[in-house]
Amino acid sequence: MNKNSIWWVAPEYFSRWRLFPRAFISMYIYLLFETTTWFMALEDPNNAQAGLISVIVGAGAAWFGLYVNSTSTKHEDIKVATVGQTGVMPTATTSTRVNIDRTELDMDDDLPPPRRNL
Repeated sequence: MNKNSIWWVAPEYFSRWRLFPRAFISMYIYLLFETTTWFMALEDPNNAQAGLISVIVGAGAAWFGLYVNSTSTKHEDIKVATVGQTGVMPTATTSTRVNIDRTELDMDDDLPPPRRNL
């Protein structure tokens, strides 16, 4: 097959331009608009009609999540230079002892001891 033909290059452009996800989200927006205007025009909607609208609106979250998280197959990795870690964080090799009895604290203040309401 000729690698310069339209049939060889077209799938890459479909993926890069994200034509199918954009077409699907556009169709969903049209469907949502039509069904909500239909539902609002009803004089006395029943539970089945409200359930239909609820499912269509709920499916919008899934469609939008799929659309936002989809990427083209040809993308460049972005390298971000970060500064090394500063400060000290406890790790698995360091041990921190917490004094639960609070015996090392200076208790010469004028505050009463804390009350526990059980």
